[in-house]
Order: sequence, then structure tokens, then C-alpha cells
Amino acid sequence: MKILLGYVPSPTSEAALEYALREVRTKDAQLIVLASERGADPRKTGGEGATAELRERLEASGASYELRTVPSRDDAADDILKTIEQDAVDLVILGIRHRTPIGKMLLGSTAQRVIMEAPCPVVCVKPEKAGRGS
Repeated sequence: MKILLGYVPSPTSEAALEYALREVRTKDAQLIVLASERGADPRKTGGEGATAELRERLEASGASYELRTVPSRDDAADDILKTIEQDAVDLVILGIRHRTPIGKMLLGSTAQRVIMEAPCPVVCVKPEKAGRGS
């Protein structure tokens, strides 16, 4: 089984990464991570720093993975949908955040497009709210 994770340095992607790692262990699957630097905070770790940190976390997890860096583009859905097709992905995991209806209309939604066009199941993960679930 192949699981695809779309990753942009953010709290939403961190929640999705944790979920993906649990799924990989449970299903004895291979994880493909499409990592983009879009959304990274340049004051923290920019460029290779964020990808290097992600690679270290994946290594430490013991999961079978492949990390692919994709160029930052306006529509990451293209990269995700292309990878689903080329790699025969069985499950997609995406981090999502709340947006206002106007924000969705103006900016579009990668998750919405992937959900509508992917030929496989798509799991959307939200970050845990502070003070919840501890």
C-alpha cells in the first residue's frame, strides 16, 4: 500500500504527518511525502533546513518513506494528482485549516480539488485545538 502526504511547513501539515505515520505503521505501508517550502517561515528554517528537519523526523519514525521536494507553485493539487496517478497511490493525507467562504473563493483550495479529482480516498486532518484532547 502507498500513502501520499502533501507537506508544507505548517501546523496543519504537522498534524497530517503524525496521522500519516500512524497509518503507515498500522497498514505496513510506504509513505510518499511531497514537500514544498511554500508557507515556510524564513525566520525559522528556510530552504534546506525545513526539508532536512522533515527528513530527520521521517528517519526517526522508522517508516518506509520517499521524500520528494516539489517546487512552490500556485496549485499544489497538480503535483499531488500527478503523483497519485504515476505512483498508484492508495490513500492521500492532507492537512487542512479553516477558511472563510470568501477566502476559499478567492484563493481556491488544494484540498478541495484533490478530494474532488483523486481516484483514491483522501483523509483531511486538522490540527488539534489548544486545550483539547490532552
